[in-house]
Amino acid sequence: MKVIETNDLPALTDADGADIVTSVEKTVGTETSGDAIAAFRAALGQAFADLAAQGARPPELYQMTMAVPDLEQFRADLTDYDLAFREVLAGNFPEIYVTQDTSASGPRIALSAKLDPPDPTASVHRGYTQTELDFQYSPRQQTENPERYFEHWRVAGPAYQKRRAAEIRFGETAGQSIDLFLPDAAVRPPLHLFIHGGYWQALDKRNHAHMADALLKAGIAVGMVNYDLMPDTDLAEILRQCRAAVVKSYRLAETYGYDSGRLTVSGHSAGGHLAGALICTDWPAFEAGLPADLIKAAAAISGLFDLEPLSKTGMNRVFQFSAADIAELSPVNMQPGPPVPVLIAVGREESDEFFRQSLLFASHLRGHDFRVDVIDLPGHNHFSIVESLTDPSEPLTAAMVRMIQAL
Repeated sequence: MKVIETNDLPALTDADGADIVTSVEKTVGTETSGDAIAAFRAALGQAFADLAAQGARPPELYQMTMAVPDLEQFRADLTDYDLAFREVLAGNFPEIYVTQDTSASGPRIALSAKLDPPDPTASVHRGYTQTELDFQYSPRQQTENPERYFEHWRVAGPAYQKRRAAEIRFGETAGQSIDLFLPDAAVRPPLHLFIHGGYWQALDKRNHAHMADALLKAGIAVGMVNYDLMPDTDLAEILRQCRAAVVKSYRLAETYGYDSGRLTVSGHSAGGHLAGALICTDWPAFEAGLPADLIKAAAAISGLFDLEPLSKTGMNRVFQFSAADIAELSPVNMQPGPPVPVLIAVGREESDEFFRQSLLFASHLRGHDFRVDVIDLPGHNHFSIVESLTDPSEPLTAAMVRMIQAL
């Protein structure tokens, strides 16, 4: 979330004469909760809902203005504002102007969108129109009240994060860190690394910490991996960071007492893409002295393995995927490493394209002698499927525990 501080907020207009729709200003005071971040999230959500009601799509967001009661406090809390912004706007980044207004009771938000309506009949990919393709890759649109999951993760994750044994840094930038959780009384437990989703541009390891609980109770150490987010970095760098996280974890096994010979990975959504790419990594080429079978098993949950359709969605305004990116960074185009057990899971309430992505990657791995189990989970959507990791009786969780314990 890059902001431009100003004394005078600009009008939400555009000089090129494009069609502009503008929300009314939304202010949510902090009198009842005293939580400025929650007030910001609420105001932003209401302003975005105004634009959506006028026919604006998320990629058409153009400008945002914001007045805050205390600019210095806003600067101090910018990381939390940034995560809230990414959560609500799902990685869409308008120009943002911020000023101070000491008379305001809370953040005052206004948004504008530059309308660029797609041809409603033109096919953009695999027979889908633009609106249809955007829907196929928008889990929020596919899910009733998706906000309930984010609300839960904001509370449950940070509360559980307090149990971590260590925060491990594996790079110089702020996002490159792992929260390590160790099971009670386990001797040289296996280590499982989990990579969060958010279309490579939202969410944080702290939102997912509670999802380590079932694995920990099964005697498995868990590392929750963070990485720098788009658009501040690109996907090639994010993948390099995740590879570096794996290597750092492998190197620190003796320090923390887990077994480097039983290292496994999983990821959800964009994290599923990254987990898929990790099992297609030539580890000795990445760093001398590493074993080719560094990762012994993996799980990809509601993953994205073919980037081409994403390059046709409105989100490519942020992704900026080129033909070279699609060829080099899509796991379905990568040479897998040594065959290992792999779980690929998808919720039955997810879109056809999410199913296709999972089946496509499963076929790719099987073509290279991997043992792949595809788990189709009734009753689960794109968000509930990852939340199910908190429940040891859920089929996905039980399958992951069995896979890891069999190593």
